[in-house]
Amino acid sequence: MNAPSEKAEPAFIGVVCGLKSEADVVRQCAGRARPSDQPATAMRVGVSGASAQRAEEIARDFCRDGARTILSVGVSGGLNPALAPGDLLIADAVVTADGARYDCDKDIVKAIFRSLDAVSAPNPPTGAAAAPIILFGADEIVASAAEKAALFQRFNAAAVDMESHGAARAAASAGAAFAAVRAVADPASRALPSAALNAVAPDGSTRVMRTLLECAKAPGQFPALLKLGQDSGSALKTLRSVIGSIMDAL
Repeated sequence: MNAPSEKAEPAFIGVVCGLKSEADVVRQCAGRARPSDQPATAMRVGVSGASAQRAEEIARDFCRDGARTILSVGVSGGLNPALAPGDLLIADAVVTADGARYDCDKDIVKAIFRSLDAVSAPNPPTGAAAAPIILFGADEIVASAAEKAALFQRFNAAAVDMESHGAARAAASAGAAFAAVRAVADPASRALPSAALNAVAPDGSTRVMRTLLECAKAPGQFPALLKLGQDSGSALKTLRSVIGSIMDAL
């Protein structure tokens, strides 16, 4: 008699976020846009903190467990001066400083754009974001306006984040499809306040007290820190308005 075979786990979408707040948006909104008689999208969500290495590990584990698609979702720093806080971006590819390029799955990108026609986003892709954009994957925080301008000039990248390239690398290695959905937080013209540079904990939570204590040492940073918080809120609002339809489209 043959031994019973183990039941294979169904395919799912592996979602990689840098922050817990981003992951909360995905979990809260996924399935919200679908008709009640349709099954929810099978997915798992992982949080990497400000670490491309951790993002790669999470995506690699997802792929090993059966994920056929890896989706990077979250806020990003603007590099293209034409972009404003809250602007929605759909990536065409992710590039890195060492010259690597990870192309997003074209069919998924098309499906995402089609899904956006069915929703009313606060800042839908228009102007510089109306077509798929290049995303720059950074291993270190890109803090100054000068650094942002240099990356835009060199790579023609519209925005930067710290996890998409890790997730994309794992997807490419496993032969899984990859895509990235981002919303702009800090614009290209604005530097990050120094108090915010270590605000993200390894688990993706925000070190609120530590950040405020750092800011108290140089109170002149408070307006910039407050503005960053407002703009990050705008970016999360944009993601919240579209992520349900995007997940259902995949």
